[in-house]
Amino acid sequence: MKPKPYQFWAWCSTLTILAGAITAALGFYPLYCYIFLLGNSCLAIISWLWNEKSLVALNAGLAGIYLIGLFNLYLN
Repeated sequence: MKPKPYQFWAWCSTLTILAGAITAALGFYPLYCYIFLLGNSCLAIISWLWNEKSLVALNAGLAGIYLIGLFNLYLN
């Protein structure tokens, strides 16, 4: 089986999401929102390059949720 392109960046994005989970577990709000936003946005782009629609929807949706949360934090 041939490896997918951009595999290195996919792993970097995955590690970023895991770092976001650790910071969320430790209660570092809103830092973890930024970390999750970065990781999910990058993984959404990579998924789009891979033509994996379900992963695009998942990661773009999660990035959108964190973006809405940050807007809510700073606009209220």
